[in-house]
Amino acid sequence: MKKYTLIPALALAVGAISLSSIPVASASFGTGIGVSFPTSGSHSSEIVPSYAAFSFDKIVEELTVEEKHGRLVMELKVTNDGDSDYSFAHRDGQIYDFAILDKNGKTLYKWSDGMAFTQALTSSTVAAHKIEVYKAELDRKAYRKIKDDGVLVTAWLVDTPYKITTRMPTKVGNSTPVTLHGGIIIGNGPWYDD
Repeated sequence: MKKYTLIPALALAVGAISLSSIPVASASFGTGIGVSFPTSGSHSSEIVPSYAAFSFDKIVEELTVEEKHGRLVMELKVTNDGDSDYSFAHRDGQIYDFAILDKNGKTLYKWSDGMAFTQALTSSTVAAHKIEVYKAELDRKAYRKIKDDGVLVTAWLVDTPYKITTRMPTKVGNSTPVTLHGGIIIGNGPWYDD
């Protein structure tokens, strides 16, 4: 009997704890999964980079987006922690891509727009226990044009089923909470409007 009386008492004690001091994670399912974690506030005005990561098998993909000297720098890092190479085939010479989306999912910038790639079938490999880094950068002028409207940055290895998304770098200051947010989109279907 005493075992059962402790459970409601424990539930009351847990219920009395202030939930505002506990980090809360949220996730949603559909074409993607997103997770947000509140972190500490900031007392000075600064641009905070954003980051997202996920793993499958022995592969880890990480997306970092930061503002540097008025430019936007995006980096997709693929780590192979496995004992065998990770290879994937491409329909053409393009290996990776980045896109910046507004709050409605409209594409404001796509790294590959206006580029020409070989039309031959190609393949890419991340060797066992190695890291490959893919980068894109918007210069000051191009970044200024979309900075106020850009909300999300998405990166992916072309012709693979995974896309990784994070928020644009945010300006924080005077007790503004900092939130780390990331998400993945699984599948080869359309995820943006063109």
